[in-house]
Amino acid sequence: MSNEERDTKPEDVTSMDQLVSFLPPRIWYLTSNGQDMWCRRPYGFLFSTGQLAETFAKEMGTGEDLFAVGLDAGALISDEMLDGLRNTSVTRLFVDPSIDPATGDVFGKILRLATTH
Repeated sequence: MSNEERDTKPEDVTSMDQLVSFLPPRIWYLTSNGQDMWCRRPYGFLFSTGQLAETFAKEMGTGEDLFAVGLDAGALISDEMLDGLRNTSVTRLFVDPSIDPATGDVFGKILRLATTH
């Protein structure tokens, strides 16, 4: 896969409704405690299936015991959740990311969380 195929320009997201419009109806995230989303600042990771999420966690080799939790996108994504991500310096969300086996680079669709100031 070429760099052109892997590199995507991040799309700016300014509202909860806009973010939900980019996501599948059911969204999955990785967690170690069943509630808090696992992130690698400045990135958060969302997936369209639990299998994709857990495969990504294994390939990423985090050393943590992560598992996938799935919710309706509208139930997961809220203004409070977006504020929480921004407050913890998560400014970009990968959607269904992949890992390049040759380089270990993460690539895929990226949504950039616009600041609310």
